[in-house]
Amino acid sequence: MIKTKLGAMPKHSVIALLLPFALASSWFHAQESVYLESIRCLGGPYGLQLPSDLRQLRVMAPLLREEVGEVEHWDGYAVTKRTFYFEGLELGIADFSNDPSKWMLTHAELSGAKWNHRSPFKLGKPLSRAHSLLGAAAKGDGELKRSYGGDGDSLQIRLSAGLVTGVSYRCYSG
Repeated sequence: MIKTKLGAMPKHSVIALLLPFALASSWFHAQESVYLESIRCLGGPYGLQLPSDLRQLRVMAPLLREEVGEVEHWDGYAVTKRTFYFEGLELGIADFSNDPSKWMLTHAELSGAKWNHRSPFKLGKPLSRAHSLLGAAAKGDGELKRSYGGDGDSLQIRLSAGLVTGVSYRCYSG
């Protein structure tokens, strides 16, 4: 029994009461974000290198499947949100009915090393390479558990046994 202002409580009740706060604290630490102005989903030192034309994007590798999500109708055109699934790469995009080449990236999940030529973060390579790429922003984040974000885009690196196993990008799309 533990004495409180409300009276005595069994230890297991106190633990049950405090456990959600402890879990939330560990979740918050894992979700901590570091601001890095140059983070972009596409291009730059941290972003993916993908074709700028939607038609080229569709055929850069065999497309396993495509899911169509929300369709927004605007003045004279529609924006369609889609997810393309390639082996080892998932791309969330928004495309525009009034321009068959135009698209925006909404998210990307990189999970296959065959895409290393499209990313500065090399899957299957040591954590130290990713740490080096992020530079001073990653100081104090030895296991790269934080997310790194700029003015609209962010990325999270996944690791296993000291190797980069995946990269998640979240992209501002309006």
